[in-house]
Amino acid sequence: MTTPTPLLAALALAAVLLPATAQHAGMHQPAPTAPQSAPQPSRAPLPLTVQNATVVAVPPGATETSAFLTLRNTGQAPVVLTGVQTALARHAMLMTTRRDARGMTGMSMVQTLTVPAGGTLHLSAGGDHVMLMDLTRAPKVGEKVRLTLTTRDGRTLKVDAVVRKP
Repeated sequence: MTTPTPLLAALALAAVLLPATAQHAGMHQPAPTAPQSAPQPSRAPLPLTVQNATVVAVPPGATETSAFLTLRNTGQAPVVLTGVQTALARHAMLMTTRRDARGMTGMSMVQTLTVPAGGTLHLSAGGDHVMLMDLTRAPKVGEKVRLTLTTRDGRTLKVDAVVRKP
């Protein structure tokens, strides 16, 4: 076993006594800094306006319907939609409709839909749209259904869509 050298013993004692001595003498030590957290997503309002928000009326017993609307982006950056929720359906999906080389039309779920900077995204019966699946009840013509759109950066946009006959 080795004996601590006088220099090491003095340094260890100074490390213990110096902060207490500085505080007693009226000297202030810098306050410990809190760890920096990751930047939070922007909570500025989305630069989107909504027109013609509609949910398609369906008969009692129907399990799904569609929602259509037009989103205009007044901002200088694209807005990427990543999801939609509503109390009317247990599951909602962003959908795209495409025509293949033979002229056949098909729908498929997509992870995102983008409203281009300074542009418009039309969600319509013949194109991109929102599918509301596993309805909790049949919507009534004329009622407003709240849709909550979510963006890639975590912001949301609440939209009141009117139920209309197809």
